[in-house]
Amino acid sequence: NEAFVIDESTKAKLVAEDPRSVEVIKLFLSGRDIKRYQQPKSDKYLIFTRRGIDIEQYPAIKKYLYQFKEKLEPKPNDFSGNEWNGRKPGSYKWYEIQDAVDYFEEFEKPKVMLPDISLICQALIDNNQFYCVNTAYIIPGLTYSDLGILNSNLILFFYANLTQTIRGGYFRFIRQYLEQIPFIKTSILDDNVKEIIQIKSQNPAADTTALEAEIDLMVYKLYNLTWEEVKIVDPEFAMREEEYEKVG
Repeated sequence: NEAFVIDESTKAKLVAEDPRSVEVIKLFLSGRDIKRYQQPKSDKYLIFTRRGIDIEQYPAIKKYLYQFKEKLEPKPNDFSGNEWNGRKPGSYKWYEIQDAVDYFEEFEKPKVMLPDISLICQALIDNNQFYCVNTAYIIPGLTYSDLGILNSNLILFFYANLTQTIRGGYFRFIRQYLEQIPFIKTSILDDNVKEIIQIKSQNPAADTTALEAEIDLMVYKLYNLTWEEVKIVDPEFAMREEEYEKVG
């Protein structure tokens, strides 16, 4: 990250030196930047010199990365010393991103993003082509209703019974567990989710508890939970059984 993650002023200098630099400088989010239903914001950027890049086309980028060259060199397979100051062995060049990231085009599309470690699911929808590294995950192709389901109390209960927590009750939101979430395709949550996103865009600290409770109720009904099952998921669920049964 020291080499490839840069701030606004560094980006400005690189682009001023060579306007083509902007082609490989991407908006960047770390896991801690991702907040539930909020529009992503960050003052950091990623120099995305992916595998196979013609670095000679980006002289300002090459010059900037050169100061980190020793730390960026891949470890030779025949290295026999005690300590290597660069990166792990691999077929990448010193100026390239270490991993292949063959799915990089997915970062350029609308997608759900979420931190890999959190007490609850902190998913948001990104329409601004943010990139991230391994402190966060992306899920392409999800809708606003899918986001509501993912952030719902029911899915948190499901997830808590699917995986163990780590240090202080935190969950690992990683692929092997996320791909087991049983999404039901629907659009009935779209308006509620969009309203929360709109409120959060105006005031990230706004209290959207009531709207999120509405989504939770709709998700319970979507998954055909009985009132007794809802009470297992949420022992503090306040709605009486008769009221719950009348909800469409």
